[in-house]
Amino acid sequence: AASSALQPERCLLPLAGPRRRHQALRMLPPRLLVLPHRRRGAVRRFSSRDGGGGPAGALEKRSVVPEVAAEKKGGGDAPAEEFEEEEVDGALELRWPPWEGLPERYRLIGATSLAFVICNMDKVNLSVAIIPMSHQYGWSSSTAGLVQSSFFWGYALSQLPGGWLAKLIGGRTVLKAGVLVWSLATAVIPVVAGFMPGLVLSRILVGIGEGVSPSAATDLIARTIPLQERSRAVSVVFGGLAFGSVLGLLFAPPIIQNLGWESVFYIFGLLGIIWCLVFESVQELQPGDNEDILNMTYLVKNHSLMQLPKPSWFV
Repeated sequence: AASSALQPERCLLPLAGPRRRHQALRMLPPRLLVLPHRRRGAVRRFSSRDGGGGPAGALEKRSVVPEVAAEKKGGGDAPAEEFEEEEVDGALELRWPPWEGLPERYRLIGATSLAFVICNMDKVNLSVAIIPMSHQYGWSSSTAGLVQSSFFWGYALSQLPGGWLAKLIGGRTVLKAGVLVWSLATAVIPVVAGFMPGLVLSRILVGIGEGVSPSAATDLIARTIPLQERSRAVSVVFGGLAFGSVLGLLFAPPIIQNLGWESVFYIFGLLGIIWCLVFESVQELQPGDNEDILNMTYLVKNHSLMQLPKPSWFV
């Protein structure tokens, strides 16, 4: 009813002068302020320079998409589709390397998880290579079992010493040394395979290098990862063990079949040596990454934790 009653004034707006036009605009509801002679998709802007104010001053001019696209391109004839395609291409542009710009603690978690992938790849490679090795050297089942079990001798004996060393000299140093030891011991297996004591000793060294790694990784996470992210970091790091077993058992058979059983030890050992070289570029600490650890240390030093409310069952 209101719109039909004000229809004559709306039609006379383009013909009236500035002062009368703004007086009529003050009487119209906001939804009737779009002038009929303007193109659809645009709204005329009124400002105080035209001699009026009020609700008309809040109107903004809205241009259609092709005009905005053409103005941003610098010409009036450029299509909007071409402008939108260039914006999408810029948004989808990938950075290389992909880890560029990541916080150092995320790089550290990824590198540690990769070390555990290589760890189990070097552990399971003998499980596949033992068949052609037994055929070549004429080993019995007892001898093959002795060779395979020698890994776990070193792995079991190095657990406690690995934790003590990680606390003494730091988990980063112990982890790097462990990867280097088991990688070199894996690479020399083809050389000492014909000499049983040397083969057993090399597999014991592989077990020792891998046995100190869980303690070193745990110490490294505790020192560098904020408290609220540690559980996720542990799951990502130790998840690399299962992933390494899958990759080792998946790639070892075709490598042995095509290149010989010696090649699997050379290739897997080389992966660990390359990891040690790349790990040097990953920083352990960065300002801002350990604020939670520093805050926790501050609370402990100032005995703030002792002021927490005690549970009802605590006597």
